[in-house]
Amino acid sequence: MLVTKKKSLTALPWPATRGNETDEERKARKLRAAEAKRRNDAINRELEAERQRIHKQRAGKILLLGQAESGKSTVLKNFQLHLAPKAFELEAEIWRPVIHLNLVRSVNFIVNLAMSRGQLPRQENPKVPRGPRKLSTSMTPELRKLTVRLAPLRQVEEHLIQILSGQEATNDSGVALVQPYNPTKAPDITLSNGTQWRKAMTVHRKHSIDSMSSTASRESTEIIQCRRMLTALSSDIEALWANRSVQEMLKTADIALHEQPGFFLDQVKRVTGENFRPRPDDVLKARVNTLGPEEHTIVAESGSEKEKHYTIYDVGGSRSQRIDIIIFLAPMSGFNQVLAEDTNVNRLTDSLRLWQSICSNRILAGVEFVLFLNKLDILESKLKSGIQFADFVTSYGNKPNETEPVSKYLLDVFIRIHKQYSPKRRKLHSYLTCAVDTKATSDIITKIQDVILMKILARVNLV
Repeated sequence: MLVTKKKSLTALPWPATRGNETDEERKARKLRAAEAKRRNDAINRELEAERQRIHKQRAGKILLLGQAESGKSTVLKNFQLHLAPKAFELEAEIWRPVIHLNLVRSVNFIVNLAMSRGQLPRQENPKVPRGPRKLSTSMTPELRKLTVRLAPLRQVEEHLIQILSGQEATNDSGVALVQPYNPTKAPDITLSNGTQWRKAMTVHRKHSIDSMSSTASRESTEIIQCRRMLTALSSDIEALWANRSVQEMLKTADIALHEQPGFFLDQVKRVTGENFRPRPDDVLKARVNTLGPEEHTIVAESGSEKEKHYTIYDVGGSRSQRIDIIIFLAPMSGFNQVLAEDTNVNRLTDSLRLWQSICSNRILAGVEFVLFLNKLDILESKLKSGIQFADFVTSYGNKPNETEPVSKYLLDVFIRIHKQYSPKRRKLHSYLTCAVDTKATSDIITKIQDVILMKILARVNLV
């Protein structure tokens, strides 16, 4: 047991007297004390003002969830375009190499498919027997000439990957930067973290501007060379996409390139032009995969939300920070597709299972959910082409094979799961979306801002 000895202290009168202090010294001492108090109060006021400023700027935290290719990146870009259009426009230039890489990989995919003598498994339609389909083993003379003339795009692809990744396209770091060619899907590039390549490209662009052409960096020089090569081959790229044999080959293989992210083959002349500058819709369509969690802070530029900070997390797992809203994206167009990583699992079924898991999570019981049933445009295109929704979702029965009843059916299913599996009652904000429709998505984001504001006000007992 710790024993302390009491020590007697001689009490001092308060305030302490200074017997030898003159009137002038006393006045000077009081002035110094008053000045010290004034400075201390000023510092405290500044600190409190800073705390209030940060509190007012903090508009909310949003978590984006959904399976691969559900539209999370496109929704994130829509938030950036809606809240900070000027910053979004300034960043558009950074996306040009990504758009060019998307185009080049689509071309190389077609060339690879045309030159393939192998057999293709069925990917899109899990109902159709999985027996391999053999493509025509002969190429027309015109198609053969195109594949030879477009061969340099292999090297262009490698250069663009190195520029974007900031390193050689190898697996030395343990991260697969280049996905292998899948016979049923145009390939993507995967980078370790989406924010890093943006920073790298910003530095390269600034260095190129500051250093002038005579001392431009190696990366900037290669970007110019890649752009010139694309410009020179633009007519051949257009001819490849317009080639009847190519279209028949893609149709036989059940490959809809125009429905896949990063598709620019219908705008070759424009995106390969020497003065090409990406438009907002180009950036929305551009595709780059990233590994690991990403945190994006968007500073609103105008209106009542001006200077407020929105933090958006695009993650595969959970975060320790308090989240105000979770936006879950489910692609309605996936009803007749299977997962790339597991061809035995239907994409719609996977979305429903993931949704059920998130809804039933007790840790997220106090978080408001926003549901985006996304890719409404692709769903409509598939149904109009004659694909029967009921062939893949038997519970749909004999209802009309049209966009409105199908989307309403899916919305009812997701709402029912939310109601059944949520640990406690909460409101669900649901929308049928086409994320590449910037106007409609902007209107939805405005509604989400209102939801976040009410959430924050409720937290501080103001509503």
